Amino acid sequence: MRQIRVLLAGMPRILMDMVKNIVVSQDDFTLAGEMIAWDGLVKAAADARADVVVLRALATTEAAEYRDLLYSRPRIKIIAIAEDGRDATLHELQPHLIPLADVAPASLIAAIRSAAHSEGRELEDDV
Repeated sequence: MRQIRVLLAGMPRILMDMVKNIVVSQDDFTLAGEMIAWDGLVKAAADARADVVVLRALATTEAAEYRDLLYSRPRIKIIAIAEDGRDATLHELQPHLIPLADVAPASLIAAIRSAAHSEGRELEDDV
């Protein structure tokens, strides 16, 4: 059975302990590490060969902070838990397919322009 490597990061101690207890209770999970702060998260996730990082949720305006980790390790999943421990969100990079029906020159030109100006492209430029 393949072990799922879980790194815990940036959570208040009580939440960290609760999540740690859940992780270590599972036969197919391995606790890959714990970090109190966010500093060095990208390197720590790589060093730990983490499959999943569980961390404290950031405010919506700060959620772009997850981007560095996701772009550096495209297959990693981030589970962001609210500080009260009641809600969580899953962050991941996920390829998607958009069918383009008509490949006439005008529609191809429009598709190229649209692709270049999509949100994903704008995020890439910010990095």
